[in-house]
Amino acid sequence: MPPRIRTVEGSCWSCKERRVICDLTLPACVKCTKTGRRCDYGALRLKWTDCVASRGRFAGQKVPLYQKPTLQRNSDHYLMYFENELLPRFNLTNTVPTIDLKLLEKDPVLFESAIAVANAHAAYRSVDGKALVLQKIQSRNRALRVFREQLMTAHSDEVTSSLFIANVLLCILDGIIEPVSTSATHHHLVGGKAILKLWAGARSVFELKQELPVLMLSIFATMDLTHSLLIGDSPYFEPSSWAEFGNSESWWGNVKPNNPFIETMAIMARLANLGAGVRTCKDIVEIDTLASIQSSLDQQAADQHATSTTTDSVAWAAFCSAYRFSASLYLYRALSSLDVDHPLVQQAVTSGIGVIGGTGLTDKLHHCILFPMLVIGSHCVIPEQRGAIRKSLEKTSVYLSFEALRSLESFLERRWLTLDNSAEVRKQSWWEYFDEIAGVSCLF
Repeated sequence: MPPRIRTVEGSCWSCKERRVICDLTLPACVKCTKTGRRCDYGALRLKWTDCVASRGRFAGQKVPLYQKPTLQRNSDHYLMYFENELLPRFNLTNTVPTIDLKLLEKDPVLFESAIAVANAHAAYRSVDGKALVLQKIQSRNRALRVFREQLMTAHSDEVTSSLFIANVLLCILDGIIEPVSTSATHHHLVGGKAILKLWAGARSVFELKQELPVLMLSIFATMDLTHSLLIGDSPYFEPSSWAEFGNSESWWGNVKPNNPFIETMAIMARLANLGAGVRTCKDIVEIDTLASIQSSLDQQAADQHATSTTTDSVAWAAFCSAYRFSASLYLYRALSSLDVDHPLVQQAVTSGIGVIGGTGLTDKLHHCILFPMLVIGSHCVIPEQRGAIRKSLEKTSVYLSFEALRSLESFLERRWLTLDNSAEVRKQSWWEYFDEIAGVSCLF
């Protein structure tokens, strides 16, 4: 992973979070002034959690820090919740894009989508979530209505950019935070592809490295890729496109284009394209092609292992390997038509469980291997392996608080039961094996 930049002692909170050198100018530093960020040099920073402070002299109090009229207070609360509580759960670094909430309020499609996802996640985490169900449903319906109305307007690059980001947020809402139905998740992904095809400004996202658009683009690319792998479709981003996420603020952090994770995602995109041919056209992938891809995965693992000398690099190597073992399982099961019990399949499962149940992953990295947990976990035939998956999901679900975790847990329990009681299910094709969950959740 790239070396971290040390911050200057006494830096403002924005520069500390972004790990950039602050010039310490008062009352606001030059970097924050130029980018329009809030500049705060306070000794303690209040963190917004359910309308109370988690630090400082107000910590733990059950009353709001500032009373506003009810409607405005709710909007402010959920926007701040979106920025400070929700986005960090979709980002491996300690920083999230700085969002100008005042500007966000002026963009109705982004405003309503942000409110909807924040509302749903806050309700899911609430001990009295049932009391918020009506408000949550109304918020989602309002976001969908504004989104559809905006689709009918003339589409400048700015409008299309807002529509794309809002579409990603709706996909997060319906596919991760609180899966609504099979059709909702799939339609959001199809809609996102359609918007990208029409959006001439998508290229500028990579060129300008705009924080929020790049974060949303990287999330969409990953959701689309994992969804495509499960249903047998071709992803929107070609394998070569993944390198363009290098040196930008993606959900996995700012890494170089040749980083092992980006290279693994590019390989998985290639596998997905081959799988789409196998699924829809009954193509047969040549053994030389399969051997070449597996060789690339093995070489990548060997190179990363040789350079993993620090705690951070060992953790990153473990994170990348979880996705590599998932890629190998796809290669064996979807492209080579091997059964669950095949030695190559079970060898990859054993190695993957070693990563998921090991000590190499940090907690933050551990929370972003849901797709590997689905792929590896669903092929576990040994009770001890299943126990490791259950333990991992239990820890992760506490932090993420996503309904998709509950769907994943339920699917795995049912899958393990059928594996124990039916020899036929062990011979199912990859797409038959995941048909039940493929269209419901977006996991990564």
